[in-house]
Amino acid sequence: MKKTFANLVQKSLVAALLVFGALLFSTSRAEAQGGAKDLAVNWVDAGEAMLRLETDAKALSTHPQFQFVGSDPYNKVHYYKAVHRRIAGGEPVRDAVINGIVPEPDSFVAAEIIPGVNLTQPQRQAMINTLTTRLSQ
Repeated sequence: MKKTFANLVQKSLVAALLVFGALLFSTSRAEAQGGAKDLAVNWVDAGEAMLRLETDAKALSTHPQFQFVGSDPYNKVHYYKAVHRRIAGGEPVRDAVINGIVPEPDSFVAAEIIPGVNLTQPQRQAMINTLTTRLSQ
């Protein structure tokens, strides 16, 4: 009787672990599908994108909060400049927006670092969303 009960518990535990593992992997895969690679928008051309980035960076650099490291204007100006440098270097607008602070996993291009700032994933995504809206037609 003890042996039968031990076998039943062992089999149930193995089955539960398999189900849990399958759920864990299916959830992470679903999150990855909704990521930055899905930015299928009509992007402006490189020249227009650089002009908009310069205009926005200049406007934000006059904001009173810009002088504080980690403030929203400070972060945006550095991100906009990073995206501008990438576009000027020949990177497509879409890729520059994504790789400016969040490189694609298979990218050999290092992400830009905002001096003195460690952004959370929601902050990064908000910045990407802002520029996606700003640099689309």
